[in-house]
Amino acid sequence: MSGSSTEVVGAESAGRPAGRTRRILRSRSAAGLGLAVMTVLVWARPVLSDFAGARLSNPGDSESFAFYLAWNVHAVLNGENPFTTPNMYAPQGMDLGNAISIPAVSVLVAPVTLLWGATAGYNVAFLVAILAAAVAVLLLAREWTGSASGSLVAGALVVVSPYFSGHALGHLNMMWVVALPGVAFLVVRHVRGRMRGRWLVVGTAVLVAFTLGASTELMVTQVVFGAVALGVGLLFAPAGPRRRILACIPLLAAGGAGGAVLAAPVIWAALRTGVPEAAANPPSQFSTDLTNLVVPTPNVLIGDSFFQDLRSHWMGNVAENTAYVPLTMLVLAGVAVVWVRNRLTLGLAAFAAISFVLSLGPVLTIAGYPTVPMPWRLAELLPGLNHALPGRFSAFVFMALAVLVAIAWSTWRSRLPRLAVGVGIAVSCVLLLPSPSLGWPVYPTPTPVAAYVSSGQLTDDTQPDENVLVLPSGQWGPGLRWMEVLDFSFRTPTGNGGGAAPPPQLKDPTAAALFNRDLAYDYADRLLPYLRSVGVQLVLVDEGHPEWRAVMDAVLPGQGRSVGGVLVYRVP
Repeated sequence: MSGSSTEVVGAESAGRPAGRTRRILRSRSAAGLGLAVMTVLVWARPVLSDFAGARLSNPGDSESFAFYLAWNVHAVLNGENPFTTPNMYAPQGMDLGNAISIPAVSVLVAPVTLLWGATAGYNVAFLVAILAAAVAVLLLAREWTGSASGSLVAGALVVVSPYFSGHALGHLNMMWVVALPGVAFLVVRHVRGRMRGRWLVVGTAVLVAFTLGASTELMVTQVVFGAVALGVGLLFAPAGPRRRILACIPLLAAGGAGGAVLAAPVIWAALRTGVPEAAANPPSQFSTDLTNLVVPTPNVLIGDSFFQDLRSHWMGNVAENTAYVPLTMLVLAGVAVVWVRNRLTLGLAAFAAISFVLSLGPVLTIAGYPTVPMPWRLAELLPGLNHALPGRFSAFVFMALAVLVAIAWSTWRSRLPRLAVGVGIAVSCVLLLPSPSLGWPVYPTPTPVAAYVSSGQLTDDTQPDENVLVLPSGQWGPGLRWMEVLDFSFRTPTGNGGGAAPPPQLKDPTAAALFNRDLAYDYADRLLPYLRSVGVQLVLVDEGHPEWRAVMDAVLPGQGRSVGGVLVYRVP
């Protein structure tokens, strides 16, 4: 089978009939539309009846990302600096240079955010991130195999990837993994002589710029794995294609430089803030457990309780343990490697294997028990890479395996073997389906706005830019959402946990207690002095959280009044 259609290079497209080109374009458009429908059916169903009032996430981090989607648009339209906000951690404000404020994503969904609000903008961004990665893998698989149905299989597998099932819980920034398969598609197309060099430069520049504006962590890791892919390609490709791959390197460098220029404001803001020496999350605590390869989390439909005892030993959390691959999918990938005996298929398998080894982190962990050092221990010594969480590399492993499955499907020509492969693909998709609630008590997250806010009563009770404490505080309560609804007309002394480093305001013990929702803290004695130090004269408690009403009744007994779903306290 060494002469199989899976050979990625060699076929030139010069002189291709125009009719055939139109048929290919229609086929790819139909495949993209099919993936879009699948993305909506798999992911959007819980919010279709209330798209602007329920967010595809759990509570917490997603509240911050919804805030950023609205804040970036507000800042640009009002001539303010989007990389610092006075509305969180007032009166000092919050530097967003390293706070993963997703400016590129904000621009992408700005029309939706402006028309229907940040919840709708978040949902659209969530769905587009999944679809973009799926389409990029579809295009790569189509270029690799020449099979329309095989490439659709690869894209469909990405739609139900456990990586998305995990980060769907609120990590909107980590869902933009489109750049690596997107650039890989451009490189393969250029090597085959189907794309001019300038379009490789332009496409790379756009993908680099967007990824820099979505997640600097993803940008760094995708550059690393892009270099791994190039190295593997040079090692496994025959002599002719190897020369063409080498010729791509200066074009990719030019595209990367162009992307850096386009994203210069993001880079400037990050450099101005500085990269913290210590990682906010230790990579050793967020690496792939070896057993996770075959054991799903509760985010996956079949992973609810059967594996609970084993998972209790894993490090990290369910959002980060995303390495699961169904056995049927592993078998199909193995079939592609064994049956299609060409160097490029072996190279793709080698890339998947290297990516998986690196995802294991600095120490191999098996069922929660650390064993032997792993290669990523050396990578941790490099500035920037020490902030990357290895468990997140599972995205690159899975996308490579999806292309291998497409190769397995496109290789078989006889009816019986193809039927067996098709059954294996169908079983894999079923085993990958996400749980309706992603194993979380609150999913999707309702985003109601209290009548006290929507009626304008809050605006009447405050001065422009007044500092107001909303409880629960920051990203754990409705305050950031209320700011968006009222066009950022008030501020709050709390916020979120920042990004690469926590905000300096959290060094204050009262601010930290509020952010950590520490109900055992001595608010009775310490809250009033804190509120006065940050200029807060109004405290609002969401009536859906009686635990915080108890806190405020102890601080200001008998002073709370109930208005439109909110308890209002005036600070004397």
